[in-house]
Amino acid sequence: MTIDGYFLGIDIGGTKMLAALVDAQGRVVIKDQQPTLAAEGEQEVIRRLILMIESLLSSVPNLHARSILSLGIATAGILDMDTGTIVLSTNLGWKNVALGPILERKFGIPVRLINDASAAALGEWIVGAGKGTEDCLYVTVSTGIGGGVISGGHLLLGASNNAAEIGHISIDRKGPTCKCGNKGCVEMYASGNSIARIAAEDIIAGKVLTAPLAEMAGHDPNRVTAKLVAEAASSGDPYAISLLKEAGEALGTAMVTFIHLFNPEIIIFGGGVSLSGDVLFEPMWNTIQKLGIEDMVKDVKMARSSLGVDAGAVGAALLWKYENQAVTI
Repeated sequence: MTIDGYFLGIDIGGTKMLAALVDAQGRVVIKDQQPTLAAEGEQEVIRRLILMIESLLSSVPNLHARSILSLGIATAGILDMDTGTIVLSTNLGWKNVALGPILERKFGIPVRLINDASAAALGEWIVGAGKGTEDCLYVTVSTGIGGGVISGGHLLLGASNNAAEIGHISIDRKGPTCKCGNKGCVEMYASGNSIARIAAEDIIAGKVLTAPLAEMAGHDPNRVTAKLVAEAASSGDPYAISLLKEAGEALGTAMVTFIHLFNPEIIIFGGGVSLSGDVLFEPMWNTIQKLGIEDMVKDVKMARSSLGVDAGAVGAALLWKYENQAVTI
């Protein structure tokens, strides 16, 4: 089946909205990014979203409305893909927002919603680091931890479209209570928020008063971020290095479960925390090798996202094409 035309994808996050116009080969033709400003309320966000789409499309010479075959929306939260409704999004503060029908009425094209990590997995599989595989995993290590699964050449979504919540794999049943209600979720140890929280708590407790990280933060725990921890680690700060090592080991423990469940050819990592580099990934890989079933982990490839911040928007754009069986690997 051959489809010619363009696909529009929007990745709506808590802080920014990224729109990408993608051609039939999955190449980004043009993109735009605007702040979400979720605190202004859903109606205002949707109004600015529509303006961003209109501006993006009008900037492409000789682009006809009928050339846009679909619009995909990627976002975190609980989604009803059948009705195009964002049931609950804590990032946006939305509840039961029928975004799909609103945009379908406005633009007259099919609109599909998808979880942002699943969208990124789809994008990486079709045109990114997972292209040519039948079994790949996508893991985003950012503010939180999420994932997406391609198994046997199919995107796994689950009964309620919430499959692959890797961030909520428990690695310590006696660990701290996560916001999801579970205890010891890997997100409590290896996400950007948790790395910053642990470092801030140690500064408050006076455990790292002489560490370069504390000095970089001006001894103010409120200024500590995962990015600052990574910067301190790259400068040789022993405390920051040890903190990222522990995060990597926690992530590796969860990845063993992921690998044992899905037996992937490749695992693709995205998200800001994944940019920390070997200080995070070496302990992760060592943990996988130590805890995993040898024949299942020895040949698994690890790769960085090749689409980067565009992965969610590209995957959302190509969702309609994938669902209409116009994707080959």
